[in-house]
Amino acid sequence: MPSNWNALFIAWAVSLIIVIGGGLMFELTYTPPSPQQVAKDAASAEPQHADTTTPPDEDEGYTADTGPSGLEDSNEAPDTTANDVPAASQAVDEPQPSNSGPAQQDPETGMSTPAQTAPASAPQIAISGTLRVEADPALLEQSNQGPLPKIAEDGRKPFNVYAAPAPRNDTKHRIAIVVTDMGMRARNTRHAIAELPQEVTFAFSPYASNLIEWGEEARRTGHEVLVMVPMEPENYPQNDPGPFTLLASSSTRENVNLLKSSLGRLTGYVGIINHMGSRFTAAADSLRPVLDELQRRGLMMVDSRASQYSRAVNMSRAIGLPSAYNNRYVDDNLAPDAISAELAELEQYAQTVGSAVGVAHNYPVTINAINRWAAGLEARGFILVPITAVADRQPPPR
Repeated sequence: MPSNWNALFIAWAVSLIIVIGGGLMFELTYTPPSPQQVAKDAASAEPQHADTTTPPDEDEGYTADTGPSGLEDSNEAPDTTANDVPAASQAVDEPQPSNSGPAQQDPETGMSTPAQTAPASAPQIAISGTLRVEADPALLEQSNQGPLPKIAEDGRKPFNVYAAPAPRNDTKHRIAIVVTDMGMRARNTRHAIAELPQEVTFAFSPYASNLIEWGEEARRTGHEVLVMVPMEPENYPQNDPGPFTLLASSSTRENVNLLKSSLGRLTGYVGIINHMGSRFTAAADSLRPVLDELQRRGLMMVDSRASQYSRAVNMSRAIGLPSAYNNRYVDDNLAPDAISAELAELEQYAQTVGSAVGVAHNYPVTINAINRWAAGLEARGFILVPITAVADRQPPPR
């Protein structure tokens, strides 16, 4: 009997040694697959379905209920459904701000917050050397609303200092393209900066994050910069351009302070373009102090022509404020053929009067259409120019 127990004990001990030894050997010799290999294996195991559609979901401005949306009427942006408009929490989704730079004031709370610094995901593109990238300190006025543009003591103006060099060919008809809503979607902003010709002008929304750094990226690649200033539309507050909106019913002091709230969000720009504003730009008494403030700060006024009754350009010219105005919204219809047709119409207008301005959104389909159109522009007798190159060159708007 004892011999049987001894045999069983020896067999059990040998089995235990084999199991433990095998486990240790496996741990020592096994190398788990890398994440890249797992992804590669998964890709080879399952068919991939490419998404070939480009939904028009990038049009953002601001509404009181849903955050960014940017729709006023058929002249302001394409007709999109409510489900196509991202929520406010998704409007600025990629660059994350840090806590350096001059303080900026929240218009609703009155509290100062640090200005945002360069997004880690901002595009890294070769420097063109044609524009000053960083803002000139002599052209900045520090304020509770952020760094505001001003005329330097030696008389230099932001409109001149941050302008691109004069066009190399002064004999061709001039066309300027302003791409709006920059900064609201990091993906679209990055795409526009990387892909569009440097003569295209970028207009940044004051509601976007990291604007100072996005503006520097735009100028680094040769693009002139504007800041969008929200103004009251006819159907306000059903369409609400946001907390910075200039209202015809507000006092001059209130509107000038709100203007400064937009101006202080960005640096290094040549002027402003109104976002919406079909009611405000037609209200001469409300508009005049705003134009006076822009002139006092050495800027340019670009009228998006949200209304045919806008007084912005004629009043700007009367006080010597450099100005330009939109002749066509080129991507109200997002079909590529429709965008191409609008750009062709812009050419016809420029051929008739010498200079023209088109306003577009930073949709991928629009960026692609502008690139195709611009490739053969000079051969057709036109030249693409930044917005300052058409200042005061258009006939008075009708």
